[in-house]
Formats: sequence, C-alpha cells, structure tokens
Amino acid sequence: MTTGYVGALAGAGLCIWMLAASASPASAESAAKGTLVVNGMPVEITQAYAYTQKGFFDEKKLDVVVLLCDAAVPDAAVRDVFARNSLITSGTLHCVELVINADRQIISFRVQHQRFGQRPPGGGSTEHVFDAKTFDGKTAAGRAHTTSTQMSFDDVPYSYDITFNAAVASGR
Repeated sequence: MTTGYVGALAGAGLCIWMLAASASPASAESAAKGTLVVNGMPVEITQAYAYTQKGFFDEKKLDVVVLLCDAAVPDAAVRDVFARNSLITSGTLHCVELVINADRQIISFRVQHQRFGQRPPGGGSTEHVFDAKTFDGKTAAGRAHTTSTQMSFDDVPYSYDITFNAAVASGR
C-alpha cells in the first residue's frame, strides 16, 4: 500500500507542477479590459499588443506602440495600420493605437472604428493620457483613457478607458 500512496503523491505533485507551469504563461499573457465608445456605441476592448520603435522626438530612445483592440489582430496587421484597414472598415476590428515615449507620455494616438471612415481621429493631444503601472521596456501596463469625450474630424464623439498589460516586442 505504501507504494500506491507514494505513487499517488507523486502523481498529485506532477499534476500540481503541471498546473503551475501552465498558469505561468497565462499570467504573463497580454490582455486589455475596457471600452471604446464611438457615437454612443460601446465596444469592449480585450486585446493588447506592444512593440518598440525608434523614438520620434529622440532617436536615441525607444517609443512603445500599444495597440488595444476588440478582437485578435493578425500578426502582419499589428504593426501595419494599412493591413488593418479592411478589418476596420468592415466593422470586424476596432482599435486604439498609442505611441508612448520614454517619459510615459502619449505622443501620438489613432482611434480606428468604421464610423470614422477614411478619417480616423489621430495625432497628438494632452486629452489622451497613459497612467503607467509598469513601463520598463519589457512590459507596458496601466490605464489609457481620454480625459473627456473627444470629437473626430467629422464631429463624431468618442472616448476610451482601457486598462492593459502587454509584453513589449522589440521593433524591426
């Protein structure tokens, strides 16, 4: 009976180890939780992607591009706004793209939703804020939000409030 008991303990230990091992990647997984509201219609944001690129204002530093979307984005479209266009215009993908500098400030944004057509709001604005929790070159995490409802170029109201955690991939 002792052998059965030891075998059961070993099996239980293996199961616990396997659960712990499988839980580790999930906790490091990129995710987002929040809402993009366009023209009064909410879109739940669940996906987060991040990668580095050469600093816009200081080429010696890296900016981090954060892409927050409501659906999984094909690999080729994560870094290419034009590759996302057909998904955006068809209404199957909605995203907020942020460029955050080394000082943890949003220096550029783009809000992608089919309601904006070919003129998505974007540029620079102090009305778009990043409250960093972690921003160390390996992980970008925190809260991104607008300080109030914004207006697109065509006077379509929008806002977002999204908490996210994303592993930062190196730039190309």
